[in-house]
Amino acid sequence: MSLPGLIAGLRPLPDGATFGADIDETHRVLLDPGADPESRTTALNRWLARSQPCLFGRLAARQHLGVGAAKGLGYRIVWVHEDEVVADPGTVATRIRQARRQWKDQAEYGEVSAFLVVFHGPRLAAAKPGPDLLDICRGLAGLYLVEFGGIEADVVYTESVPLRDAAGRLALYKASTQLFYTGAHLMRNHDRRFPGGIAVVTNGPGHFARSLVRRELQDEPGALRFTRETAYRSVGNGGIGHPHRLGSSWHHHDGRPDPGADLGRFSATYQVDVLVQSDVVTDGRPRLDAHEDKDVWPDLHLEYISDRATPAGDPDLGWYNGLPVDDAAKYHNPWTPRRAENSPDFNY
Repeated sequence: MSLPGLIAGLRPLPDGATFGADIDETHRVLLDPGADPESRTTALNRWLARSQPCLFGRLAARQHLGVGAAKGLGYRIVWVHEDEVVADPGTVATRIRQARRQWKDQAEYGEVSAFLVVFHGPRLAAAKPGPDLLDICRGLAGLYLVEFGGIEADVVYTESVPLRDAAGRLALYKASTQLFYTGAHLMRNHDRRFPGGIAVVTNGPGHFARSLVRRELQDEPGALRFTRETAYRSVGNGGIGHPHRLGSSWHHHDGRPDPGADLGRFSATYQVDVLVQSDVVTDGRPRLDAHEDKDVWPDLHLEYISDRATPAGDPDLGWYNGLPVDDAAKYHNPWTPRRAENSPDFNY
């Protein structure tokens, strides 16, 4: 079935359904047909600032308070109502492409490092995990990452973010693309819950670190240390809105290492950088007391946020050390998708 047909066939949220008090409250604005984009963004920022486990997201939600309050992190957002997708997916793809270019224009000078494409509406907010949600998520993500000619399940897709240094040299940085959706509430990936529908969130941690230096907000060692520590503290910070605070990620060790040294491995109940993970998006069994061993990805790591040398061919090239390019390649995405493997050696 086509993407418009799949969305049109979803049933709206039944009376009395809940996704936790925090999301329910945010839905009063996000699902209000009369709310304008500014009102929706204000409501989303309020939710992100208190209910988003990722600390990068919490910081970005404070950008309206100034650079200091957000620690220099900013994002651009594009809102797409589900009815727009049903009416004309091609027009939606064009609008996202325009917003994507505008985001990269800002990112070039370090003003923003994250990009949110939020597909919102009562049907998407009510969408339950299952095969239809899998196809919808793939289809919606494909309206954003059009260069791949369709989004496959169980693949890591990385976005490209430009940054021009103080000397005027342009480089491209890698950014993760991650899926968030309302129906993740209480599921295996509870920490990916998101109000209002389905969101594709792009974030470039290395670009962010370099942008702090570009804007003279921090020196390079301080920017790298802050970015690594923020990424480290985001792991194990979940369970928000869950009755038993059951989070979806955890560190392997007790205590806290020096963020300037090895951050160690961590586990999660999904591969955190797979855009659409089939066995997660189709799994509608709530996790109320514990996770299942078979769900765990035990060898995830944060060592790509590092100033070590990354020559051509190194999979970590682009995460912190940018790929130098000509100005003509500013909007190009050179990073190759990688099919995920639950293995200690998997890197991208």
